[in-house]
Amino acid sequence: MSYRDHLEAQKKYIRTKKEAREAKRDKEQNPRPPRLDPPPAPMSPWSFLLIGALLFVPLVILVWLPFQSLVPTQSIYDGHLIWFLGTETEYYDIKNWLESEILANDLQTEWSVLHATNRSDLVDMLRAGDGDLLIIQDDFAHDLYLGQGLAPLLDKLEGATWENCFAPFWETQSFRKTYGWAIPVTGNIEEARHLFTVMRQFALPFMPEQPTLLSL
Repeated sequence: MSYRDHLEAQKKYIRTKKEAREAKRDKEQNPRPPRLDPPPAPMSPWSFLLIGALLFVPLVILVWLPFQSLVPTQSIYDGHLIWFLGTETEYYDIKNWLESEILANDLQTEWSVLHATNRSDLVDMLRAGDGDLLIIQDDFAHDLYLGQGLAPLLDKLEGATWENCFAPFWETQSFRKTYGWAIPVTGNIEEARHLFTVMRQFALPFMPEQPTLLSL
């Protein structure tokens, strides 16, 4: 799958999840009152034939659609999810580094590295529980922290402090983005902590191939 197809699949997945949540919320807020109408008159046999024909035609059309269009978008993601929020070039740097380190450390859990380009879409995904570990900038992480959206990276430290909810890759510098680790409270916290611990103890530090691309 090309990067363009991969990104389009992610966008389609996000839209589908948002529409489902909005429909559910609308149904909860505006329930339909019970109908008190009298029972309808018996239907004629011709009416049954017409309804059957109307139901059969769409089924015939669906048979001829490409198979991929019938597969739920969610099925392209297996295992646990790591979301990166940044540019396409930065995403490939992060993805190449992460995948090689995960392979080198022989982790049994399957992880997918996904690319988000919009904060609001990523927040929607996290609210739905679709995200276990984050690589994001410090300002966005701080917003999530203030909203109580981050879990401690290490459970046995001082709790959900800012220092225990965001671990930057490098010291903050002027005119340079500061990326780091964070764990959303809606994800699989234990698996995320395990991967974070392995990466911190055994993985090589992340060094972007083109550092200038991480400048503001």
